[in-house]
Amino acid sequence: MTQSRRPPGPVHLMMSVPDLPDLDALAGAVGVPGFVLTRYVFQADRYYRTFRLRKRSGRGYRQIAAPSRELKGLQRWVAAVILRERDLPDNCTAFRRGSSITANARPHANRGFVFNADVKDLYPSITLARVIGLFEAMGYPPLVAFALGKLTTYKRRLPQGAPSSPHIANLICRKLDRRLAGYCQAAGWTYTRYCDDITISGPGRMGGGPSKVREIVESCGFRLNHRKTRVMRRNSRQTVTGLVVNTEVNLPRERRKAWRALFHQAKTDPGAFRHRAAELEGYAAFLHMVRPDDPALPRYRRTVAALKASPPHT
Repeated sequence: MTQSRRPPGPVHLMMSVPDLPDLDALAGAVGVPGFVLTRYVFQADRYYRTFRLRKRSGRGYRQIAAPSRELKGLQRWVAAVILRERDLPDNCTAFRRGSSITANARPHANRGFVFNADVKDLYPSITLARVIGLFEAMGYPPLVAFALGKLTTYKRRLPQGAPSSPHIANLICRKLDRRLAGYCQAAGWTYTRYCDDITISGPGRMGGGPSKVREIVESCGFRLNHRKTRVMRRNSRQTVTGLVVNTEVNLPRERRKAWRALFHQAKTDPGAFRHRAAELEGYAAFLHMVRPDDPALPRYRRTVAALKASPPHT
C-alpha cells in the first residue's frame, strides 16, 4: 500500500489520500500492469453492459450501465481507498456506514409539514469534468485525476451501476447539502438527502420555500423533478423514502397489512411457503430496521424458523 499524504485544496476535502503522483503509481496501487490500466482509462466505455430497469414508481425505465467484472474491481478500489472514508455532512444519509432509509426518515417525524423533492437524473447530470474536478480537489495531479475520472464514468457521465458512483455523487453534492442545510437551519427546518431524494420538514407551513429550494438546487448544477415535488401537511399522510412519519417512523399501513396476511398464511401452511423463507426473512429484517420493537417481530421470526424446518410441500 502506498503512503498517504495531506493534499492541498479545499478544506472540506482535506483528508489523507494515497500518494499517486503518476499513472505508474496508480497502476501499482490497484495491482494491474500499466498497459492494462491505460486500456481501461482510454477504452472504459467498451467494458459496460447497458440495460433498463423499471422505476419504482412504475413510470418509465432507468438506464443502467453495469461495468465488467475487472472494471468493477477497479471502481471498488477507488470507492474503498479514495472515496468511502471521506467526511460527509450528517444530512447526507445514503451509501455510508450506519445509514438507512430509517435514519433518513427519523428526523422528519411528527412535523407540521414534510417537503419531498427528487433531483432529476442525479447520476447522469454529473459529468466527467465534475468528477475530474473532484479528484483534483483531493490533491491529485491532472493526469491522475483524469484517469480516475475516466475509470469511474461512462460516456462522460456518472453511470448507474458502478460501485463508485454513489460515493462520487455524495461528494459532489456536498455544496448542495451545505447550502440547503444552511437555508433550512435559518428557517428552523430540518434537511436530509438520501441519494436523489431531498426532504425538508418543519413546524407550521413552508410558504415560499419550494421556490428557494429549486433556486439552490439549480445553482449547484442540478434540476428538480417537478412531478415528484410535493408538500405534505399533518392532516395528510406524510412519507419519507417510503416510510410514514406523521407521528413516528413506520411502514405504510397497506404494507403492514399485506405482510401480516402473508405471515399468517405461511404459519398456517409452512410446507407451501418453504421456498419463500428467505423472502419472508427479508421482510422481518426490514421491519426490524424500521421498528425494532414491533410486537409482530417475534411471531414473524418464529414463522420463518418453522418454514426453514418444514419439509417441502407435496
